[in-house]
Amino acid sequence: MEGVAVRLHINNIGGLSDADIVIEGVTIIAGENNVGKSTIGKSVYAFLNNMDTWRETYEKQCQTNIVRYLNSKNTVLEDLCMSLSGAIRRRTNKVQAMTNGFALQESFVVSVEDYQAAENETERESAVARLHKFFWEYCRSYMELYLKQSTERVMAENTKDIESWISDTISGLNSVELDELAMQKNMLNQSFQSIFQKQFRKINSDKSRISFQDDKGREVYMEWDDVSERISAPLRVSQQVHFIESPKIYDFLSDVRYGHVQKEYLRYLMAPNVFKKKEAFYTKRDVSEAFSDMEDVSEEVREVINKLTEIMGGRAEFFQKVGLEFKDKNIKEPIHAVNVSTGLKSIALLEYALRIGTVKRGDILVLDEPEINLHPEWQKEYARALVLLQKSFDLKFIITTHSPYFIRSIECFSDLNDIMDCLNVYKITQNNKGNVVENLSYSEYGMTELYGDLSAPLDELEELLSDKYGIEEQQI
Repeated sequence: MEGVAVRLHINNIGGLSDADIVIEGVTIIAGENNVGKSTIGKSVYAFLNNMDTWRETYEKQCQTNIVRYLNSKNTVLEDLCMSLSGAIRRRTNKVQAMTNGFALQESFVVSVEDYQAAENETERESAVARLHKFFWEYCRSYMELYLKQSTERVMAENTKDIESWISDTISGLNSVELDELAMQKNMLNQSFQSIFQKQFRKINSDKSRISFQDDKGREVYMEWDDVSERISAPLRVSQQVHFIESPKIYDFLSDVRYGHVQKEYLRYLMAPNVFKKKEAFYTKRDVSEAFSDMEDVSEEVREVINKLTEIMGGRAEFFQKVGLEFKDKNIKEPIHAVNVSTGLKSIALLEYALRIGTVKRGDILVLDEPEINLHPEWQKEYARALVLLQKSFDLKFIITTHSPYFIRSIECFSDLNDIMDCLNVYKITQNNKGNVVENLSYSEYGMTELYGDLSAPLDELEELLSDKYGIEEQQI
């Protein structure tokens, strides 16, 4: 995706009626409060989150669905085995392990899918024949867990019952969900429901829609109406998307329980509504590998990390007994997370995410008003870091902001680093038709007007003071 734009089109999501957003480098979403700035970043996250690992998710879900189905069918087979063997105790754990292993066979899953997708009798008979062989072996393995005598002889004597079970099991396979499109649709629907707290559709709209066009020009859209939802094709995305809602996640990251899985835990925290998350953090990562990549940083991004460290006068480091501490080069004792300023946390969090590998080349990073706790000087340096990261690490940034200092800094550094072609600035305003999204990058006076709008409150204050002191001077 390096150097290539992707596009997101939003219709009737949140407070937005229509928005066409280009993501190719640094994308700025500016505007007043409560006009839908955050809706764009949340929509990107809801649509693309975890899609980089979709293939693994899909395969695991297929296996889970097959195992669940087989477990529902195992009762008849188990009762038969208990009756034939005279066993007193059921071999529940061994049966489950065998069933799980059976569902992992790729050739079996493919045969089930072929059975479901058969378009004529010939294809169906071929799939049934293959499935029959699988299930005959499944029955054999099942019976071997219970029978001490010859399994072959017992199966031959009970062929009618076994064939009946196999026939019934095959005929019910159409109920096992293996349709990738259906699974992804459900996953995306749940994602939008979760991110927007079940209010992602624009109020009083008949239909909501979001479409994503990747770097190859392939477009995938999902739409909702009052009755159902549909997706046009499976998403194929390779990059991760992260969302920094607040620098306060620095405090959560300091939890000593997650010192061995900082990379995964930080990714878990880099999400919308993170402080309201109900699902617990969980990872299967091997603890022995946890610290092997803490300093594994490419040379191209090390320069940016060093610059951030220089700005901060130190960096965040994790200590097993106390958690995440800030090591100031001028202070001997590390500073506890609760005592680190919010502005410092903003920069320290970005540097730490890069250093431990949570954020990788080509990822999309959504920053929700990152300048809020930063002094104008640090806003400038933070903007410089973002531009350098975009240029050297191909990160895609979506930034919501209403700071003219921050926007101007990004604009200047983009120009100085020759990436103006990758900068897109959008302004959201309200009118009687709803919220209007305009790309100012192609407007002759758009940026000038934007700076004027964002600076207007200061001008109004100057006018108030001018009115006061102007009147006093006249009275004198």
